[in-house]
Amino acid sequence: MTRYVLRDDLSYCRVDDRLVFLDVGDDRYFQLPFLMEQALVAYLDGAECPGPDISTLVERRILVEPLHPMTGDSPSIEPVIRSAMEASLPSRKLRVSELMEVFAIVLITRIKLKISTLKNLLDGLAAERRIQTAGTGALAEFSERRLSEAAAIFRRARLYVPIEMCCLLDSVAMTKFLLRRRIHAHVVFGIALDPFSAHCWVQVDDIVLNDTVGNAITHTPIRIV
Repeated sequence: MTRYVLRDDLSYCRVDDRLVFLDVGDDRYFQLPFLMEQALVAYLDGAECPGPDISTLVERRILVEPLHPMTGDSPSIEPVIRSAMEASLPSRKLRVSELMEVFAIVLITRIKLKISTLKNLLDGLAAERRIQTAGTGALAEFSERRLSEAAAIFRRARLYVPIEMCCLLDSVAMTKFLLRRRIHAHVVFGIALDPFSAHCWVQVDDIVLNDTVGNAITHTPIRIV
């Protein structure tokens, strides 16, 4: 008997006793009818579910046949308790090379967001990380101070880039900027309900790099890249 799995493009989190889904393939958030949601949770927990319930989930492409062996758990992230934005650091003058680098990264990321899908953008970011790691070994060790300084350089240089700020654009761009310095950061997607709010930020361990603690913790993580 086929054992279905959640489609790779989908992730979900529980908010106020309901599940919220993010489909990065279709670039949308959604919820399931309550009974369908309950059937999905039971099935993913290993319980036997009525055939019609499973058929409906398969027809809607919530559940799919596994295309490859499971390679491990999805990335996890610690709860945010600190913010690099709220840390006190001595500032220095930005270098022209840093301004140009941030400008180029933000511009290229914005173009990719317009001509590609969210899934392709995130897959590309993950691929860059894998290629760098495979080609030159483990990512560099870094201190929290070095991490905060690199994030601060990006945030300050970003102010001079004449492109409207957006949490998705800036989080992906900052992650690329840090990766160029061999700093491994995650883009965390989060949501809140009543009213609905979707947000994302850059995080390493329990430190958010481009947001405040207060804003980040009001959103429940739904996908980590």
